Amino acid sequence: FTALGTMLARKIHALNSPPRKVIVLDCDNTLWRGIVGEDGAQGIQIDAPSRGLQAFMLAQQQAGMLLCMVSKNNEADVAEVFEKRHDMPLRREHFVAWRINWRRKSENLRALAGELKLGLNSFIFLDDNPAECSEVQLHCPEVIALTLPRHRADLPRFLQHVWAFEHLKLTSEDLQRTALYQQNLQREQFQQQTQTFADFLAGLKLEIQIVEWTPQTLPRIAQLTECTNQFNVWTRRRSESEIRSLCQSGHHCLVLNVRDRFGDYGLVGVMIYQQTAD
Repeated sequence: FTALGTMLARKIHALNSPPRKVIVLDCDNTLWRGIVGEDGAQGIQIDAPSRGLQAFMLAQQQAGMLLCMVSKNNEADVAEVFEKRHDMPLRREHFVAWRINWRRKSENLRALAGELKLGLNSFIFLDDNPAECSEVQLHCPEVIALTLPRHRADLPRFLQHVWAFEHLKLTSEDLQRTALYQQNLQREQFQQQTQTFADFLAGLKLEIQIVEWTPQTLPRIAQLTECTNQFNVWTRRRSESEIRSLCQSGHHCLVLNVRDRFGDYGLVGVMIYQQTAD
């Protein structure tokens, strides 16, 4: 009964909680065992718990989470690990952004939130050092800050019991999220190279398609109604069944797909409306 109750509570929590979108990882004694600044790229250990944690994070990335790094290190040392250690499940291209420097980690988290244009309430932060997690909790209380267990053999069980890593439904946009953010960085670089905003828009070669909804787009439509920080003019949350009922009872639903020279944004907009006499 305890197990069944916990399972149900976890599902209810996932259904009713805003989804987390970003996982920020420390490096030393988190992604690997050892301190790269002292042990070097070849001296750090990629032991079984390290591989397990990285494999877990890779699965999260493939399920639509964005991976970032925040570490107090020399960036060149961390880059060397990803260049030379081919025994790690995670590669540098799996990370959408990172801050490798000696600033406070809360400061770096705020910088990442600005770069990704996401609220800090979308972030999960993992570190082996309880002092670092306390600093993040103090200055960024919206972030879920998780201190990894002292015994690394406990890592798999620890990760499996973090409810914030639960994913109920995945859309095609979720599965491409890292690529979408990487493409967006290319757009920002292109914008910096153009002289005017009009030149930027012309160079993007935007293609916008507005079509009727289909049953296949229903999960993404429901997901968009849950958005809280960008362009939700109604802020009325809708489940898939509620949207289907609306469309069967006289409402119309149009979806918006966008692509440009850098890639496909996917389904990014939805309009649910009703025609009346006036």
